[in-house]
Amino acid sequence: MTHAAEIHFTLCGEDFDPAELTRLAGLRPTSIFRTPPPMAKRMKWKVSLDKVDADCINIYEMASTLVAQLQPHVAGIAHAKQELELQAVLEVVLWVAADDSACMPPIGFEPEVIAFLNEVGASIDVDMHRQV
Repeated sequence: MTHAAEIHFTLCGEDFDPAELTRLAGLRPTSIFRTPPPMAKRMKWKVSLDKVDADCINIYEMASTLVAQLQPHVAGIAHAKQELELQAVLEVVLWVAADDSACMPPIGFEPEVIAFLNEVGASIDVDMHRQV
């Protein structure tokens, strides 16, 4: 049985200009999402790694890889977050095998990931889904 995982660094807020965020952060997003009308004008600007499908998922390694890409832009990200009044979130999404005998992937973060999240004022969100 295989598991799957995605990891994203997301900046979100009320109807901001994604081009301005990209300029301030000095980094291009992987995707931009805007909630459709008539919902509130929320936007998400994401930098993501590709989805991983494997028997053994290593969240420590995935988070470290993503943060290594973001680290050179830490000052720009922190400035953009403050300037545009955004929230920052490290999002981990896991799909675990429905087989109860399959081992669950460990979830944790290396010190450099935690330090980066602290520098930019980010929280962590982990969503787990059982594959059926």
